[in-house]
Amino acid sequence: MNRHRPLLLAVSLPLVLLAGCKQDAAPAAGDTASGMQALIEQAAEGAALPAGDAPLQPGQSVQGSIEADVGKGMQRFRSLSTKVADDIGEQLDAKLGSGEGRAAIDDANRKLDKLGTGTQVSASDVRDIVGGMAGKTFHDSVVMHVAIIQSLQVTLKGNAADGGNLDLGLTFDDKNMTLTGTSLSYRPKAAAMFDFYESKAAQVTIERFERNADGTYAIAGTFEAKDLAASPMAKKLEAKTLPSASGRFDYAALPVKEMPKFGR
Repeated sequence: MNRHRPLLLAVSLPLVLLAGCKQDAAPAAGDTASGMQALIEQAAEGAALPAGDAPLQPGQSVQGSIEADVGKGMQRFRSLSTKVADDIGEQLDAKLGSGEGRAAIDDANRKLDKLGTGTQVSASDVRDIVGGMAGKTFHDSVVMHVAIIQSLQVTLKGNAADGGNLDLGLTFDDKNMTLTGTSLSYRPKAAAMFDFYESKAAQVTIERFERNADGTYAIAGTFEAKDLAASPMAKKLEAKTLPSASGRFDYAALPVKEMPKFGR
């Protein structure tokens, strides 16, 4: 089970969304997508992420946003914090015991068979994984402190009303707060994990980057990138490059995480 746990997690989150539990909110599939893009793209096909202008659900709050032009005029890419309901385990038990829940698991297993993973997901697998998320808050955007290389890795994410996703990565020296690296990616359809444009040379101007009294970080600024290349594995993008992307960002309170040290 442990060897397949990330894979089962990728399947279980779409199942929660499909089951329609009356929760505070469930984290989007993309929050756990690292390293398993192919599975999510196929097993969670059609599971929409929250639109950039959709009404907030109970348990959700806005972290900040990116106002950007990615060839469609100015759009707002909104970043959210999402608290999973304290009783999500109990709600999930009720759904898993229903015909709808059993059908969702059967559908996930059919898709896993097509992928040739040799893995099946059961109700107990979903219950164990999702139940462990009860009461936790998931953030679209965060600051990761990587002490071993003395850096702060800032990840700014946002979803737009048309289903697009923007991801701006900023690296700072953790002592003098100097910007040392940037990256930018734009995904026209958030659920299409391979279909994105990216640049490792975005021009970024930082207007504010400071630590708040509660330990979170506030950041604001502008960015611009030219000729963003399509991912080598892109399947459905309209062009091989995106001519330009530009805009501004403003986040008031980004939570900080510590990168675990090796051997601990």
